Amino acid sequence: MDKFNTKHFAFLILSVTIVSQKTYPKVFTLNGGRDSWIAVIISSIIILLYLMLFLKICQKTNNYDFISIYRQALGHKAGNLLLFVFAITLFITLVESAAVEASSMHTNMLLDTPVWFFILFFVIPAAYSASRDLVSIITITLIGITLIILAGINLGMLTSEYKDSRLLFPIFRDGITKGFFLSILQTLGLYGSLTIIFPYLTEIKDKRKLFLHSILGMIFVIQILIVSITGTLMTFEITRVNSIPYPKLLQTQMISKLRFIEAGELYVMLQIVGGWYIRYVITLYALIKILSALNLRHKYLTIIISTLAGIIAYFVGNNLFILFKFLNWYTYITLFNFFIIPLLICIIYTLKKKNVKVNGSS
Repeated sequence: MDKFNTKHFAFLILSVTIVSQKTYPKVFTLNGGRDSWIAVIISSIIILLYLMLFLKICQKTNNYDFISIYRQALGHKAGNLLLFVFAITLFITLVESAAVEASSMHTNMLLDTPVWFFILFFVIPAAYSASRDLVSIITITLIGITLIILAGINLGMLTSEYKDSRLLFPIFRDGITKGFFLSILQTLGLYGSLTIIFPYLTEIKDKRKLFLHSILGMIFVIQILIVSITGTLMTFEITRVNSIPYPKLLQTQMISKLRFIEAGELYVMLQIVGGWYIRYVITLYALIKILSALNLRHKYLTIIISTLAGIIAYFVGNNLFILFKFLNWYTYITLFNFFIIPLLICIIYTLKKKNVKVNGSS
């Protein structure tokens, strides 16, 4: 597809990496405490290096096919097995997206509206969008992310007066704890969602500026998430953050101008509903792409996957305690399947290519 370029790919990076950490930071602040913002900085540096490594490997080997890299690194059977594991993690991500969107809206906005109602009117439109061509998906992403960024900038200015930087300190009051390292791993797992969009690389024809635009996109994501977690911690004391399921939704309720303008919730509704919707669509399209490569095709595959994701999301998202247990495990699942395994496969792939060159030259 010649209309899909490297600038669009940068928008895809924003689409899959931002919304999780912004919506439910409680999963890693419970471990990291007040120092969670430092954990986010450390994991941000690691994920940036990971992206740079992956793109450099693709550039040197002239192979941007994520599926091919798995198969060449591990062999056809083992590669397909881990691709299937990757596909399962994509499906779990669909469940996460639908469950969190529905739960957050039900918990903070419309208490009388049941979770299943939100899921129904989330999954059906998202499935329709994902079933269209890549042009439609990119168009939705560009418009949605642009509006979300503008809303985020506006929200940052409106909430600035309610923030106190003293709440970020002291740093490491209890020393460097096990919880701090777990917080790094969990945020790195959430950052690992970056790998969701790697199968899209084959759709880009002109890759000359791919490295530049991807790194710029990732840096933009990093600054958003660092500002987000520090802003949350500066608004609520850490014990309060750990007791709120969705602090951003509560933070915006503090906004009040001229004693009658109180529309902060509308901004964050756009960010959360729009952000999760785009993430779901992009993930579902990537899942269909992986399953097609594994010869798992069906005329109604999109409908089947969305139906299953919606049903599971209802049982997961209908109870906050169950949901946050699921989200806690989800961070570690994505750490392994979206970060550690792809990283190891990239290293194995590079070593194999070097051996082939050495043997070929000798």
